[in-house]
Amino acid sequence: MFGYVTPLKGELKIKEYDVFRAYYCGLCSEIGRKSYVSKFTLTYDMAFLAVLLSSTYLDKEIGVKSFCPFKMKKVLTMKSNPYIEYAADMNIILSNRKLMDDYNDDKNYVSLVLSRFVNTKNLSDLAAKKVQEVDFYLRELSILEKKRCSSIDEVSHYFACITSEIFSIGDKSRILKVMGYNIGKWVYILDAFDDLIEDIQKKRYNPCIYAFNYKGENPWDFKSRIKENIQFTLIKCLDEMSKSFELLKMKKNGGIIENIVYLGMERRTMAAFEGGCKDEKSLRGFRYKRRRIGGGNKASIQGTCEEISPR
Repeated sequence: MFGYVTPLKGELKIKEYDVFRAYYCGLCSEIGRKSYVSKFTLTYDMAFLAVLLSSTYLDKEIGVKSFCPFKMKKVLTMKSNPYIEYAADMNIILSNRKLMDDYNDDKNYVSLVLSRFVNTKNLSDLAAKKVQEVDFYLRELSILEKKRCSSIDEVSHYFACITSEIFSIGDKSRILKVMGYNIGKWVYILDAFDDLIEDIQKKRYNPCIYAFNYKGENPWDFKSRIKENIQFTLIKCLDEMSKSFELLKMKKNGGIIENIVYLGMERRTMAAFEGGCKDEKSLRGFRYKRRRIGGGNKASIQGTCEEISPR
């Protein structure tokens, strides 16, 4: 993924930030245990997945002091558990597929060599069950991108299916599936908007170019023209994601997850629009949502679930 799913550090308690960093370091250690080179592909998105799943399904977490070769000192590291290992495996799988995609598209032999080191041989049972589905959606996504698909909704759907598959494990998989779907859609569209100017200049595919009928105008003017449409879609993704999150009962670390869901992702969205927001009321409404009582969102979750998978 892209490293967009991060906490808003200034709003975390010191202890909460220490716990999040411990999960990040624990995930780094677990990735290194499987494939040392893969440590350099670690993203905050997968750290969020590790915290989310561990906090949903496990009662306890164990932090230990371990030496970090990057910081050259001992740091608090979360001891590995099945969900940290799963997040590590998914990080490796996605990194491997990205490198292979770079090689297939551009004949980048550096990517080919690196993909041999970022290998997927030692996957956990949880992750191994996901490989076939992830690869299917990646192939469908690649086909649409090569066809220069003009529908942002269609092309982002297949990336969202990848993240929905990654998130959906355990007895709360239905809720997590919807949450993962909307996070994936948000990530794909946000990344496309972030890269728009560079993609226009380098003549690379970007769904925004085709969806909004770019005709060679000044790239910055074009980006400004489509800003409101993209912003509306991103806020809708965050709102749908928050509805599913509100159905989860966290066993721990609720403050960390809420910070990322309600503050970190919103702040990242606003940053994409250079601090400007013509619909600030809707953003504030999202930011200050509170958990609904009594499962008031079940109907909306059911409706969203029915649209997730084309298979």
